[in-house]
Amino acid sequence: MSSTLTRTRGMLLCGLLAALVTVAVASVAHAASSHRATSAATRTSVCTLKTFDLTPTAIRGEDFGVLNCARPFGRGVQHNTSVLSPTSATTGTLKGSSTLFFARGTVRARFALNYTISGSTIRFAGAAKVTGGTGTFKGVTGTGTLAGSSTDAGAHSLITERVKLKLP
Repeated sequence: MSSTLTRTRGMLLCGLLAALVTVAVASVAHAASSHRATSAATRTSVCTLKTFDLTPTAIRGEDFGVLNCARPFGRGVQHNTSVLSPTSATTGTLKGSSTLFFARGTVRARFALNYTISGSTIRFAGAAKVTGGTGTFKGVTGTGTLAGSSTDAGAHSLITERVKLKLP
């Protein structure tokens, strides 16, 4: 039973972290796009991310998701890879990287999330750092906060992210 619980927790954590990273990257890209259209000021953006984790119980995870951000960023997709580090049967961290794909370019980010497991529900929160991009988002930098949850042991997650970003 403890290996099943550990596996379920791992799945939840990987899915949750990937979702958070995706949201952070999407938010940064959206903010960067808005920023270029106006001025060089720092912008804040909010995005939602729905993810699917290919192997939610794996220590090294991979997930994909669908992004929905305010204009001018719009909709996109993301890909995350991560490493799960449990600190107990119900807590741990998830660290990894994300690439967000939009019609006008990509955004790359790194993230670190803390998670807590209760039954089949995983809640996670943490930070992301935007490390670059391509196309319209070339040279983007920024930071973000991520928060979300999964109610099916990490297979699917819903994440909200607030990001502050700058474009050169």
